[in-house]
Amino acid sequence: MQVTVYQMRRNGVEIPGELLGDEARNIGELRLGVFHDGERRRPTKAARLQRDNGDVVMELVDVHVDAIKASRMVIKGIERRKTDRGVVEFAQAWLCVQAGGPLLETSREKFFKSSGGTQH
Repeated sequence: MQVTVYQMRRNGVEIPGELLGDEARNIGELRLGVFHDGERRRPTKAARLQRDNGDVVMELVDVHVDAIKASRMVIKGIERRKTDRGVVEFAQAWLCVQAGGPLLETSREKFFKSSGGTQH
């Protein structure tokens, strides 16, 4: 399924909902399933966002679907990041918006909409 993904946490800390639209949008093919986990040397439930050529853009392990509504879904799991100190794991949640569904408004768009002003 083609989706736009918003990461709902930064370094394990939740991003306020009203600022979520300002975060980077990652677009790709969402794959949910059981994959071999090289770090843990075992199969694990994972969510992967992949490009058309198969490159994995983002991955969550030990995932579960938290909520589904219309063209949106929230997936929660563990994000791994390689740092100079080794691999670090953080709690992470993705808001996945199906292709063609309405994207989140940025804080700038919300401001102009609520103030009745026009954007330049």
